[in-house]
Amino acid sequence: MHRMQTFYSLTHADLGDRTQGTPTAYLCSKIGVTRFMTISSPLKATLITVAGVAASTLSITTPEPAQALDFTGAYSPTNFTLTNINADGFIDTSSAPAAISITGGNNDSGSLGFTSFLTTAAGTGSVNFNWNYSTQDEDAGFDPFGYVLNNAFFTLTDERLGAQSGNVSFNVALGDSFGFGIFTDDNIFGRGTATISNFNAPTATPIPTPALLPGLIGLGLGVLRKRNAVQHNSEV
Repeated sequence: MHRMQTFYSLTHADLGDRTQGTPTAYLCSKIGVTRFMTISSPLKATLITVAGVAASTLSITTPEPAQALDFTGAYSPTNFTLTNINADGFIDTSSAPAAISITGGNNDSGSLGFTSFLTTAAGTGSVNFNWNYSTQDEDAGFDPFGYVLNNAFFTLTDERLGAQSGNVSFNVALGDSFGFGIFTDDNIFGRGTATISNFNAPTATPIPTPALLPGLIGLGLGVLRKRNAVQHNSEV
């Protein structure tokens, strides 16, 4: 039995858009759509003249963001949230921390559904992972897999194929919501499943405090006290 795939425009009031091109964005109105903004800039601090003493300018630049490898620490599966919208999808964490699997819905409703597994970015930087997809349905067009970033879904699968794999990299900012998702076009004829591996994502990086800075501040305060003392003695 051949089924017609349903395509949605960006203005559709249901779950979103399914259009040609890479990446394809699915905007899920039932979750809510937010704007994504990358915030990435070095933090710089300058030590200026203290009490008339010229000090060298000191620049403090944050190092490259630390990356969590696999599903560990801030990105342990326990820090993700599974959400089903008209779906009965599920997560398999038996291979964690090396890999996890997400499976979409097939509740026989005959209507669109969505399964997501989301977390919050613990730092600013890039998210990278490999994915391996298979489906019980005719092809990935009926059960597309992709990543979710601030409630926008970006498809990774080719709708013309069944089993397929790939890798992806995208940027997140501290506090962003991101993760993985699978749509089901009609919740019938089988599920789509994707295994995510070689996952890494940014973690919080403390800003180093130069050991020289406290000494320079102390030196400046000492010079200030000495100047005040000399000025006081000259006035006596």
